[in-house]
Order: sequence, then C-alpha cells, then structure tokens
Amino acid sequence: MSKILFIIDHLGRGGAERITLQLAEYLAKQDHIIYLAVLNGQRNHYHCSPLVHYMDLQIAESFAYGKMWKNKILTLAEQDKISLLLNHNFDLIVTGYNNGHWLSPYLKGNVWHWIHGDLLEVRKFNNRLKQLKEHLRFFKNKRKFSKLFHNRNLITVNRDLENKARAYSNPNSIKTIANGVNIPSKYLNRYPITEKKWDVVFVGRLVPIKQVEHAITAFSMSNTNGKMAIVGDGTERQKLEELTKELKIADRVDFLGWVEEPYTVMLQSKCLMMSSLYEGSPVILAESILLDVPVVTYNSSHGIEDLFCANIIKDILVSKQNIQDLAFSLSKCIQKPYVYPKICKNKVSIKNMADQFISLI
Repeated sequence: MSKILFIIDHLGRGGAERITLQLAEYLAKQDHIIYLAVLNGQRNHYHCSPLVHYMDLQIAESFAYGKMWKNKILTLAEQDKISLLLNHNFDLIVTGYNNGHWLSPYLKGNVWHWIHGDLLEVRKFNNRLKQLKEHLRFFKNKRKFSKLFHNRNLITVNRDLENKARAYSNPNSIKTIANGVNIPSKYLNRYPITEKKWDVVFVGRLVPIKQVEHAITAFSMSNTNGKMAIVGDGTERQKLEELTKELKIADRVDFLGWVEEPYTVMLQSKCLMMSSLYEGSPVILAESILLDVPVVTYNSSHGIEDLFCANIIKDILVSKQNIQDLAFSLSKCIQKPYVYPKICKNKVSIKNMADQFISLI
C-alpha cells in the first residue's frame, strides 16, 4: 500500500483533469492512500470520491492560473501549506497540468512532473504580426520549460512529448505513459445494440486547437444524409454555429453543450471524429476504444498512432489538415465500422496506466 499525492491546477472540464481524477480514484479503490490537491479550486467542475483525500490549497490566482512562462513564487504562508502537506511523507508526488509544475522548488521526495500536452507548440498564422508574437511566445515557453524541468523526473503521454522534453530540458528521468480510462460497466459492450441517432459525434472543447470547423466541414463533404452531434462548449461555438449555416447543414448538426457523461451520446453515434491540430494522449479517444465506438481522426501525434494496431490504422488515421481525406474516411467508417482488437483495449485500460504509475515508486 502506497501513499501518493497528485497536484493539479484545478478540476476543470479538460482531459488532463478528468484523467488525473480517474487515476486517483482508481488507485484509492486499490487500497492505496491517495491525496489530490488543487492549487485553486475556483474553477472546479469535477468532484472527488470520498476515497480520495481532497485539498484546496487556495493558492493565489496569479500562481494557479495564467501562462506557464510567467514566473510564479509562493508567499510564505503558501509555502507553509506545502510544508504541512509534505509531512504526510508521500511515496510518490505527481504534479500536473500546468502551473502545478511551478511547485517543484518547494517539493521534496519522489517527485514526477506529468506533461499532458505540447507546451512548446508553434501555431501557424497567415498574419505576420501574429506569427511574430507566436515565435516570441515559443521562445518564452522554451526558456521556462528548460528551467522548470531540467534534471527533473518527467512523465509524458506520448513519444513526441518525450523527445521534446529530452531536447529542451535534459531531465533526470523520463517515462512515457499513455492515458488509460475507466468506463462504468453499464456502458460497455452496448455499441452494437444501441440505436443510432447520429452518424458522427465530436466531443471536446470548442477552442481553436481542436479545429472543430474541420470536423464540421468534413461532415458536410461526406456522402452521409444523417446528423452530427457536437458535445462541448468554448470560445468558438458561435463561429461554428455560423459555419453550419453557411454550409447549409444547420438542421443536421446538434450542438449539445457540455454533457456530464458523454458515453450515451457516443454510443448513439456511428463513429466519433477528431480534428485537432495536436493531441497529447486524448482521453476521448481512449474512451471510444473501450466503448467500441469507431474513430476517424487526424494523425496529429504519436499519442494517437500508438494506441492502434497496424491492421486498422489505415481506416482510422488521416494525414494532418487534409479535410477531404477526413470526409472520405468518415463516409467509409459510417458505411463499414471497424472493430477494435483486444490489444487496443488493453493499452487504454486504467489498470495498465495505474500499474505504470505504481512502478515509479
């Protein structure tokens, strides 16, 4: 039995927050003593099981939120909170997404920093001024990335992130662990017998990096006459609703907003589509595999490719930014859904993931 502490910015709606909470709760059910501390809980959406010792450190918003490249220093009172927490003598401490990594100077023991996404991405803009600002942002992030993670122990969720971490931070140790998920048993093995309301579903934040406009456009280009469901919300929602009107498919696209457990909507869809510019180890993809929901996605990282077997990759992965191929693969998947082999499901199980975290002790 081990004593483990997870530290994360907050328990918001993102995939990193969901996977941290699922892992904490799973390990607690395996009789490990689990603490989960949020820097600042004002943006919490999810709540912990009573099996997990939850703490809101109530650290200032200037530290808990905001850009990673900004310097973050705890007050003396906040340092005392961390010291008091460390008196529990944890066997493993895992800091998470994203400002929790700034606690590294105040932590001691077996500390690992869990990197969920690409902190060093460079987005492309047609506007030269925006592109210049983007390179400036990258330079700031690169400098802080090196400072934060130099000679530290790192967990990455895919090989791309591992390679970047080695190149920019010279870590002490690094281990890649793909995200695993835990689906309630009542949803398992239901895909073949669940009536389908939608041909395709998108699940996620409606923000630029998810490129939901690609998914909508691909749906409009496919030869399906069915409907599309969009589960999620975000800054791009109004633009996306306008796009469906421009494409004359507004009556075939249902914006459902946030859904507590999207599994029912996923099972009621023939397939799920992902169109992100970049993904780390997407939770929704792991959930789709366990639910048997076929996926069509851009091959935007090794974190996606590594979850599949060679014999079905050609049906799933589409070259990045190729909307026409995305539409073609969508049509093919709707007409002839594929089946996941058992090895794919084993890769994304919460047990497989938890075993690898325990091995860090």
